[in-house]
Amino acid sequence: MASKRKNLSFAEKNELIEKFQNSNLSNAAFAKANSIPRTTLNNILATKLCSSNAQICDQERKRQRLSPYENVDKALLSWIKYTRSQNAPISWNVLKEKSLEFANKLGESSFVASNGWLWRFNSRHNIFFKKLCGEAADFDSSSLKEWKDVVSWDILERYESANVFNVDECGLFIGFCQTEFFVSKVKNV
Repeated sequence: MASKRKNLSFAEKNELIEKFQNSNLSNAAFAKANSIPRTTLNNILATKLCSSNAQICDQERKRQRLSPYENVDKALLSWIKYTRSQNAPISWNVLKEKSLEFANKLGESSFVASNGWLWRFNSRHNIFFKKLCGEAADFDSSSLKEWKDVVSWDILERYESANVFNVDECGLFIGFCQTEFFVSKVKNV
């Protein structure tokens, strides 16, 4: 009876490569000691460059499938990184429009920003759709200092202390604002 095939993740492949480099065993002996076929070990060692370059992607993935539109992929990812560093929200439709814009600029006439392409793009780069809560991204400490030092005292002088209230729990919520945004599981995206 044949044994079942075992798919190894990038993390497991990298671990095997490190163990093999630190051992003095032959390929066949090392493969037998780790309960994997010799040909699998040979393939992992032959593509170790590919496995080590996969540091940018999810280490739990089994395969690294690249996009047929690699230039659009890279441009969109760098735009997302920049936009998220500015704490700007990115919706599904904005992502779709931006990918079409980059494809046009890069001369990819056959590119279609389908839902499937966007879903795979998000999967490749560990980006997911999430509701963001709180006002931490909206907070600007420099304007708060200016407000405390200059503006607030001018206003407070006009009122008695009994008529001063704290309204930080109050807010105006408009129905057309985005409630879900793209965020990354990985720190650098």
